[in-house]
Amino acid sequence: MYLFLDSSLYIQIGLLDADLNWKHYEMVPNKKGSQVLHSIIYSSLNDHNIKVQDLKGIFLANGPGSYTGIRVAEGVCQILEMEGLPIYSFYHFEVPSFAEVKEYKFFAEAFKGEVFQYSLKLTGEDFELISEKSFNLLDLSEDHLYHLEGLLMDRELDNLYDLYKKEPTKIFSQVLKRAKHLPPYYYRPEEKEFNLPRNR
Repeated sequence: MYLFLDSSLYIQIGLLDADLNWKHYEMVPNKKGSQVLHSIIYSSLNDHNIKVQDLKGIFLANGPGSYTGIRVAEGVCQILEMEGLPIYSFYHFEVPSFAEVKEYKFFAEAFKGEVFQYSLKLTGEDFELISEKSFNLLDLSEDHLYHLEGLLMDRELDNLYDLYKKEPTKIFSQVLKRAKHLPPYYYRPEEKEFNLPRNR
């Protein structure tokens, strides 16, 4: 059994069997994840008679997101990694490609009046932060435009969480094959996020 964790927006937790099919999945719409994550993990494992030692590994959605949100699940995984559990992490904007979508865009609210935009085309990929005003002026009529929940600033997009639920084997087999614990992906570099001087 594998554990799935994501705290980049809300708490997402799941259990996948050896064939990477969902045995359990839940979302907790609580942005103060540090207060509830440990108890949710305990309850989910206990409900399925699973001990941490029985897990084959953890799938971690490690961004993009805010420092506060991402550090919750990342911190838990760092502790479990020290106990010998392998961590297989990935980024939300990779998920459609793992599900064999060839060209798409992924958007996320990056706060501070900005929106994170990732584009994958046959010619390559592109990342940028755009203003909320620019996002509201975008033509969103093309296919395969994703957001975690499917609704960003009152504009409808494809729901990425639905893709997780529909295509777990395709998605997580790719993450498992890569076998890496990638660093957290934050919307901005640390010095820009916290207005720190460049030379410290």
